[in-house]
Amino acid sequence: MLNPYLRGWGRYFGTGDVRNRFRDLDAWIRRRLRSVQLRSWRKVRKLHREMRRRGWDNKELPGLRMTAWRSSHSTYAQYVMPNTWFEEIGLSSLLAIYKELHPQRG
Repeated sequence: MLNPYLRGWGRYFGTGDVRNRFRDLDAWIRRRLRSVQLRSWRKVRKLHREMRRRGWDNKELPGLRMTAWRSSHSTYAQYVMPNTWFEEIGLSSLLAIYKELHPQRG
């Protein structure tokens, strides 16, 4: 649902020199989506279950406030939902669109 907006916005504003801005926006979007996912899980035990499923070997499991914005930036949330996870579910990246529009700039 978010991809058409990201692709359109990226192509419209991608003509300028906005590489760093797109990188920052991609990071913010991923953090916001992590926050939404944590909020939808509601209980911290669902986060623990997902951490164990992904191979968390540390015996200590975190206690997070699932509705707090700062929790979306925690190591645990990033472990459960890494950047590659967003690529796997098909989230468009503004930086990838920029690189597609400007292959010579890298």
